Amino acid sequence: MNNTETYLGNPNLKKVNIKLDFSKEQILEFDKCSKDPLYFIENYVRIVSLDDGLVPFKMYNFQKEIVGTMHNERFTICKLPRQSGKSTTIVSYLLHYALFNPNANIAILANKSSTARDILGRLQLAYENIPKFLQQGVLNWNKGSIELENGAKIVAAATSSSAIRGGSYNIIFLDEFAFVPATIAEQFFSSVYPTISSGKTTKMIIVSTPHGMNMYYKLWTDAVNKKNDYIPIEVHWSEVPGRDEAWKEATIRNTSASQFSSEFECVAGDTIVETEKGKIKIEDLYKKMWVWVFRTYK
Repeated sequence: MNNTETYLGNPNLKKVNIKLDFSKEQILEFDKCSKDPLYFIENYVRIVSLDDGLVPFKMYNFQKEIVGTMHNERFTICKLPRQSGKSTTIVSYLLHYALFNPNANIAILANKSSTARDILGRLQLAYENIPKFLQQGVLNWNKGSIELENGAKIVAAATSSSAIRGGSYNIIFLDEFAFVPATIAEQFFSSVYPTISSGKTTKMIIVSTPHGMNMYYKLWTDAVNKKNDYIPIEVHWSEVPGRDEAWKEATIRNTSASQFSSEFECVAGDTIVETEKGKIKIEDLYKKMWVWVFRTYK
């Protein structure tokens, strides 16, 4: 592909209205990728490894489960430990969705705009490293959004009550939703959820590590108790290859036990803790503490 056929001189991106001659094998491969996101991800998505640089994305079993659930269900909520490849997994599926669903609108939202843009950057890196016969021509490409020739659009922003108000989206991905302030989270849902509920195939994907008793916690516990339509997926730190008891001990030694509990054990309100008087759920312990505070200071 010569320079006149690339988007703004980027050799990894093709611009719009570029005709490619597809071989029979490429046509079959395109069709196979369009129908099977797992096949597409494992054969064509590249990610950056801290140790090995750009490498094929070989998925763990729990990552495959997440992709399958996102693909087959409308509402997905995940409770995952830090550094488990959660953002890479979601990004890979969003890339597949944008490529093979014309006019799709996708929103990537995080507790900070810089985090959302970093996630979009990972998607852009993966996009630049797929073969040209799988790419769409690029109409717009910047740090906050991309638009493709098939009409698909992806925007990245901070989660707020006005982040994507007024728009219609096929997929909304909320990253680290437990870290969004409670008032903002509630305002966000009241203003944005109608854009999802109005469709029959639209999707909401929520991913986070726990962070107190908040809206994420309520959505998670309601999902576990089948009080809402979200499909809950929980991953333990030991499911990530290479993480064993020795790794746990080293991590605690280099950080702290409380930090490990919150970021890797995913301690949440339904977690059982040991006290002098026996075992109790954290949420019940919180309630007892608040009763004590009220009685003491009323």
